[in-house]
Amino acid sequence: MKNWEDGKPDKKLFYERMNDVITFLEKRVDVSKLNALEVFGRAGDWHTTAYANRVKSLQVWEIDKKWKNILKKNLPNAKIKILDSIKIIVENLEPSKFDLIVIDNPMNTWGTKKEPDFYCEHFDFIKHIGNIIDKEAILIFNINKNPFDYDKFLEWKKRREKFYKRKRTSKLSLQFLILFYKKLFLMIGYKTIFQKIFKRDEYLDYFVFFLRKN
Repeated sequence: MKNWEDGKPDKKLFYERMNDVITFLEKRVDVSKLNALEVFGRAGDWHTTAYANRVKSLQVWEIDKKWKNILKKNLPNAKIKILDSIKIIVENLEPSKFDLIVIDNPMNTWGTKKEPDFYCEHFDFIKHIGNIIDKEAILIFNINKNPFDYDKFLEWKKRREKFYKRKRTSKLSLQFLILFYKKLFLMIGYKTIFQKIFKRDEYLDYFVFFLRKN
């Protein structure tokens, strides 16, 4: 599996792109009143610092305890939790509700040593996101419309085809993706008030959806 451990992430670029997202949102909602959550927090030094001090509160969830002290250092005002984000969301184990949710999941398939292909992108929990939303919320999540080395990862390919219900998902159009996620969110009881796409890097786009409960 290819991931950021294999290379050097452009932290400055990630910060700038997330800053663009938050600046866009600040023109439409009062970001300073939002209770935010970021899942898959890692060290918190890629894009999280671009909004950490602009929201009312911030929780960061990360499964690997090795990042805990680094997260506390990088995000001193955030509440850091070491837990399985997917399990908490899917099984509805978190009593708090959030107004801004940032999902920075790994690409490809991932999981444990025993089950390395257990999860795939955000596919396993996005349909359960309503468990941590009250009446409305803003979601910011990664979309990979043109995956790297796609044909080399057969399980990733299989999981993408199943999730998007298409035989070929190596080059998904933005129009298709917007409609797909609007329908998905409607299916779980949320209508889209507005959406916006921001390019994150060579492979990824930030999809921003403002959702309101039907």
